[in-house]
Amino acid sequence: MRYVLLFSLLFCVGLVRADVGSDDELSYVEIADVMMNDLQDRFWLEDRGLYARSVVDRHVDFMWGHGVAFTAMVGAARHDPERYTEIMRRCFVAMDAYWDTQAEIPGYEPGPTSGNGHDKYYDDNQWMVIGFMEAYELTEDERYLKRAIETLEFSLSGWDDALGGGIWWHEQHKGGGKNTCANAPAAVASLRVARAQRFDEYVEWARRIVQWTENHLQDEDGLYFDHVIVADGTIGRHKFTYNSALMIRANLGLWRATSEDSYLKEAIRIGEACDAFVRDDGRYRDSPRFTHLLIEADLELYRATE
Repeated sequence: MRYVLLFSLLFCVGLVRADVGSDDELSYVEIADVMMNDLQDRFWLEDRGLYARSVVDRHVDFMWGHGVAFTAMVGAARHDPERYTEIMRRCFVAMDAYWDTQAEIPGYEPGPTSGNGHDKYYDDNQWMVIGFMEAYELTEDERYLKRAIETLEFSLSGWDDALGGGIWWHEQHKGGGKNTCANAPAAVASLRVARAQRFDEYVEWARRIVQWTENHLQDEDGLYFDHVIVADGTIGRHKFTYNSALMIRANLGLWRATSEDSYLKEAIRIGEACDAFVRDDGRYRDSPRFTHLLIEADLELYRATE
């Protein structure tokens, strides 16, 4: 239930930013406000500054869940800064419980850690970079930028020469694969940091990641497979909405950073290919925890091409 609220909230906040008209803006803001109130009432752990896993399980949620929750909170703070900016800051500080300072390259563990956990997921960390950069752009608070750069450095450390490059899904190579979900958001995260800091090295990282992901995980129809097993090259052929979504955003980011129209054309091509995900009732086929990211990409593509 909580994830439905989170993703629906992101959906509503995203539409508010799409300039779809004053009447619609008001209704989307109101809907998002209702959802955020419910989220805070039922899942926010006031004494911890974190979110519970469910209304029944009051343990703190995993890092992936907090990545989504934090992004929702940024959206809420954008529209109601007086109420949510301080809550956002509290959550940011509380997530230090997951930050592994004892690792050679610090990063976020899936749960609270005492250090040297070695169970980090690169994609979990990449979602945090994107969220922290949104918070930095909103508040200009340097703490968000500093942690975004630190977290990006961990994310990029997952790249090696196995299979010609690419970022692993897990630091201990759990599952044996390099996944689109661990590469596409790394490119987006690199470009968000580069945009704020004008670090050309991160633009080049994004180029490299996008090229590798296209070469190894893109199907002829423009959509993206889930992963490739490094040991034997086997492709996990399922196509999740969020994988193609982040590659739309990565290509749009490269277009803005380089002014090379080939990236915009590719983003449009992927976006058109995503029509294959639409069900007969007009909704995307995956669950909201994946499709909200494609809705975000659709909105970004809309703004780039309107």
